[in-house]
Amino acid sequence: MISLFKHYQPAQQGRLQELFDSPAWREALGGDPLTEAKLPPAIPAQMSAAARFLKEWNGARVQALIGEGEHDEEALLRALADWPAALAGGDDFPILFLGLALTLDCSFSPRCIYCNQQHLPATVTLEEWKALLAEVALPTPPYLYLTGGEPLLLGEALWGDDGIIAEAVRLGCAVNINTNAALITPRVAVQLVKIGTAKLHISLDCADLREQDALFGAPGRAEAVWQGIHNVQIARALLGAVHPQIHINCVLNKRNLFQFPALLRALLETRQMRSTEEGKLTDDPVFRDFPFHLIPIGGADNTPLRPSAEEWKRFYTETWEEAEEVWRTYLAQIGVPEDDRKALSAHLPYANPWLRVDHRISLDEYCAKAAEGVYWQDALSDRCYLAPSQGYVLPDGSQHWCGAHAIRRPEPLGNIREASFRVNIRRSLDKLDTLPGSACANCAGATCVINRTVEGELRKQVDEWVQVKGSVES
Repeated sequence: MISLFKHYQPAQQGRLQELFDSPAWREALGGDPLTEAKLPPAIPAQMSAAARFLKEWNGARVQALIGEGEHDEEALLRALADWPAALAGGDDFPILFLGLALTLDCSFSPRCIYCNQQHLPATVTLEEWKALLAEVALPTPPYLYLTGGEPLLLGEALWGDDGIIAEAVRLGCAVNINTNAALITPRVAVQLVKIGTAKLHISLDCADLREQDALFGAPGRAEAVWQGIHNVQIARALLGAVHPQIHINCVLNKRNLFQFPALLRALLETRQMRSTEEGKLTDDPVFRDFPFHLIPIGGADNTPLRPSAEEWKRFYTETWEEAEEVWRTYLAQIGVPEDDRKALSAHLPYANPWLRVDHRISLDEYCAKAAEGVYWQDALSDRCYLAPSQGYVLPDGSQHWCGAHAIRRPEPLGNIREASFRVNIRRSLDKLDTLPGSACANCAGATCVINRTVEGELRKQVDEWVQVKGSVES
């Protein structure tokens, strides 16, 4: 059966074969035969869809303003990004991203040493979660991010044939699960592939198992996480699938900061090399497996784990160059032609917090602020162009603009058990002028980057319209 894993490097082939021969996998395959895996729905293009919606609903008014002689870019940008005006056009405005914290309970007790989740009781029922999905999925299914705590604690209510994931996929949502992976047994792995899960965001901070166990809070957890990852790889091979894509969340802190190149090497050695024998390797879906999101450690309680300014500077210079060398070596080993070899920072442009976006300050200034736990303040736009197109719901039903707000927990927009998701957004449009606020300064970074991208697209459109008007007049 070794041919089942032939597209992996030899050491990984052996690991997967040994696990596949285990009693757990034999038991998982002893029941119903495997069926064809559903393909995940496409992930909506958040970076262009929000801008497209605003241009569709506000574009004519902005062009009219230009025709009347208004050429001030900021005034035109404000008019183009006017969400209250855009939402006056109808009730079914698109929700592009929906985050659901299904439970804040965790399978790791004690928790990871850097965890700063504030607990809330889980009062939203399975049927209420499904009703929310049915409401939000029209007219455009959102990218669905399921997180916790540990969402896999919900068991079949999450991954069963009638669970939340299957219902979301049926509605056209691309589903991403944020998990520690320790609960991904062979049966769970097969189900995640079979029902069409798009992505798994798995927490992993370093390659050294002992150090990882220390960060996870107890011995044996790192091995359990890796086994969960390998179970997904086996399930994908059995079902002939390349989903769910495995994405790694790595929390950068004093204990693992300079170990990142070793983690990268371990991830690349774990990676499948090809899904087929044909085609260009860099176009193969498996070549995009195991991307990573480096998350600078947050929370006031984690001050002792926060790197100093000098340590951050060393990471973004020396350590990152070590990682680039690991990447270059990997590309050469797997036979990527030189013309197709992009730098790691180009292949994964959103991985590195410093390189991810223009912070408008020098690296030294950024590292000084990072040493104080401030990572995104100087990268923020002067307004939020995304908020009404997304939302994040906690286990008690409270609704927030985004994940950063759900962690900081300012006053919620409302509660999905008392009003519909879009009604809560409409009622809160007057709060848009307060964004970005204090809860925005330390988001994980993705929303900041997407927001800046949307701003760039809107500015580009305003500039094009102004230039067209100018050329017509001349």
